[in-house]
Amino acid sequence: MKILKFRAAYHDGAWKSPFYLQLDAKGKIVKTSETELKGTIEEHDVYLMPGIPNGHSHSFQYVMSGLSERVIEGREKDDFWFWREQMYQLANDIQLDELLAVTTQLYMNLLEQGYTSVAEFHYLHHDLTGKTHPRPTQIAEVIMEAAERAGILLTLVPVYYNQAAPNVPIKPQQRRFHFSAADLYLSFVEQTVSIVKASYPDVLVGYGVHSMRAAPLEDIKTILSTPWTKGPAHLHASEQTEDVRSFVEAYGVRPIDWLYDNIPLSKRHNLVHATHISEEESRKLVKSGATVVLCPSTEANLGDGIFPISDFQKAGGSWCIGSDSQVNLNPFIEMAMPELTQRFLERKRNVFCQEGQLDSGKILYDRVLSSGQMAVGHEVGSFRKGTYFEGLMIDPHHDRLMERSLDNLLSIMVFAPETTMIKGVWSKGKLRVSDGKHSGRASNQVAYGRALQRLMKGLNGL
Repeated sequence: MKILKFRAAYHDGAWKSPFYLQLDAKGKIVKTSETELKGTIEEHDVYLMPGIPNGHSHSFQYVMSGLSERVIEGREKDDFWFWREQMYQLANDIQLDELLAVTTQLYMNLLEQGYTSVAEFHYLHHDLTGKTHPRPTQIAEVIMEAAERAGILLTLVPVYYNQAAPNVPIKPQQRRFHFSAADLYLSFVEQTVSIVKASYPDVLVGYGVHSMRAAPLEDIKTILSTPWTKGPAHLHASEQTEDVRSFVEAYGVRPIDWLYDNIPLSKRHNLVHATHISEEESRKLVKSGATVVLCPSTEANLGDGIFPISDFQKAGGSWCIGSDSQVNLNPFIEMAMPELTQRFLERKRNVFCQEGQLDSGKILYDRVLSSGQMAVGHEVGSFRKGTYFEGLMIDPHHDRLMERSLDNLLSIMVFAPETTMIKGVWSKGKLRVSDGKHSGRASNQVAYGRALQRLMKGLNGL
């Protein structure tokens, strides 16, 4: 048993000072208290905050972040669809050992930034030719192994990809993603769950479809209407105006209207982006309890558009954040962006404050934490008995925090973030990050460098 003492901790929506945690040998919480616990105490002169859940990640895209910020002559009108072609180039080149090194490196970086759990939206299923691996779950196992090495809590969400667009066959560059039928995909999910039980018991397996464009309607019904695993269901929805236009053209209804009418949407379901939804679709999502996973840095980088969050937030809609294409790994920047974007649009400040909720930082942090827990399917960072200890140790002596009251700490972290504020990070019950550096960084550096050396030969020309 280990007893930890902190100067103060943010727990159940309020600051508690002092704060004690008792951990078992596996790093799971036995007890929390504001009064001293009996035993040898390990004191930390820091503020403790719950670790942040990352609701949406494509780990392999970490390699190309920042490499597509130039245009090719004749293609000055750059957009999401051209970026996607560049992404396919990487997806069809990266090999298993390289994916392991890249994903391990990314997950260590996520921990350093304050994410302690991640939902990996996994659609890179097959070998370089598009054929199933001798062991079909081989790439999924690489992701699990990377999470194990980094020490981050993983929710693996393998998703179904069957077509390029409504009634359009799969393209050659999508060959590594493709399942020819829903039953083959569900068999793959079942095999993934078996691997987890045997070798990676801390991993939670979710399920879903890549997007509303990537599967026939009957397959979407089959996959999203039934809880195939204990984990959450995920899908991309209405990210681009073209997604909405092509869906309406093919089926005569808007994507989220169709989902609401045909799928028993619930807190289990997570819609990534949902950028281009109507007011009626927004009301339906609020009513359903489904979570919208926003990835503001990626959505800005790809020119997606702006999710209409103002009314959604006021109505009590559930939303969280994800690092998605990995152009930004700082969760505090991600959680501030929806509020800051509305300040641009409305020319007002503190636009989410309403009906007694008067602290923007607290509003954003609480929403991202609670809804993020649904996106990853764990009570991460909750400091609940029986859960792994997941927490951020914040330096009270940092320039931005010295002499500031605890009441202001969340807003400082959200609106004036610096990674140097994070003195340490606990994940899966162990101290993984100290003084800003992950303890396993050196062990992956050679493999990561080797992976980049080869991959960059194809990507430097982007």
